[in-house]
Amino acid sequence: MHDALRATSESLVFKVTTAPYLLLDTDFYIRGVNPAYLRATGRSHEELIGAFLFDAFPDNPGDTGSTGVRNLSASLESVMRRGTAHDMGIQRYDIPDSQAPAPGVFRVKAWSPVNSPLVDADGRVVGALHHVEDITTVYESLRHAGGIRATESAGQPAPLLRGALLALAFHQRALQATGRAKSADLPTGAGGTGGMSAAGLARRDTLWHRITHAARQSLPGSGCLAAVCGCAVRELPGADAAVITLHGSGSHNVQLAVTSSWGQQAEELQWITGSGPSLAAFATGEPVLVPVLDQLSSSWPLFTDAACRIGVGAAFAYPLSTPTTTVGTLTLYHRGRGLTQPPADAEVFAQIATAVLLADLGGDISEQARSTADQDDISTAVTILAVAQQISTNDALAWLRTTARAKAMSLADFAREVLARRPPSAPH
Repeated sequence: MHDALRATSESLVFKVTTAPYLLLDTDFYIRGVNPAYLRATGRSHEELIGAFLFDAFPDNPGDTGSTGVRNLSASLESVMRRGTAHDMGIQRYDIPDSQAPAPGVFRVKAWSPVNSPLVDADGRVVGALHHVEDITTVYESLRHAGGIRATESAGQPAPLLRGALLALAFHQRALQATGRAKSADLPTGAGGTGGMSAAGLARRDTLWHRITHAARQSLPGSGCLAAVCGCAVRELPGADAAVITLHGSGSHNVQLAVTSSWGQQAEELQWITGSGPSLAAFATGEPVLVPVLDQLSSSWPLFTDAACRIGVGAAFAYPLSTPTTTVGTLTLYHRGRGLTQPPADAEVFAQIATAVLLADLGGDISEQARSTADQDDISTAVTILAVAQQISTNDALAWLRTTARAKAMSLADFAREVLARRPPSAPH
């Protein structure tokens, strides 16, 4: 096995990430597989290592119209030949059911595969990194519910809708990674925690469907994060503005989505005064709920005075967190008099915003963060890598430093190189 393949398969990031990855040599033999991929496919390490990819995952013989092998083969051949990554979109590809009592039984699956080249020190392609996201559950449920038009289900969903599908896949995977099932503990209302009822789960699914619908109807370039913010304002009583902000350890913070100039002004007052609910939520990793902003006991007198002057009556800030790090905040602003409590379902929107943030790492965040100063670029790259690979920020920084040294690049230049690529591809 080539040294580049071995180094990738043995790297900490490859092993601990919750994203499913497969390593292939140039002849399409499997040379590495991470635990997340084994969980996603229900296979064992012994079954896959050394196997020819299409022997391990043949077409479903019961589906005469299957195109999985043909499409994946064409994608991988293109990656090997051109040395550039290929995003396959949404792909129906059934897999053998290892739990079936008899051989030859297949499970219906829908995936979002991305294939990336692996190169050696001389720039030669020596293999490919195959990354998949299992979107079967949400794709099928939306298709049967009419959330995906017939023309889209026959071909490819619109890019924004596909982003929303990926976001839910990330969300479900993040819950499973922390030991919670799909019906796991999710807050059902303001500040509440505990097991979600059947009605709460139904409400969450309804919100997901409305966001995917909003994503499909959004203007080009607006992105899924904007759809989340817009849907939050429409669905949450008392929320007059919503802002999603990417935070860094430096002085630069990036507003990834905002519903109005008024909400943007309220958010920016925190950077001007150095205090406020979004900053507190990011620093503590806990929701900061202020139903009545104009209080003498306010912890942020400068922000409170300035915010009240522009009409902010209440603010509710929620950290956007993974099990290992907090990357940003979703903050809801209410105009006028204060409220008695936060909007119902606000924390569910924060969960959804976190999921969309994960799915959108290669888009809005990278584009908006490239203009930061050196330290902010480093901080942003560390945060994005930590979130995308589900590792600690210390491990992410260590990997950045080690790889930058090996490439004879400055840490800031290599951080910008990471920001310019899809984060899941960074470890190779």
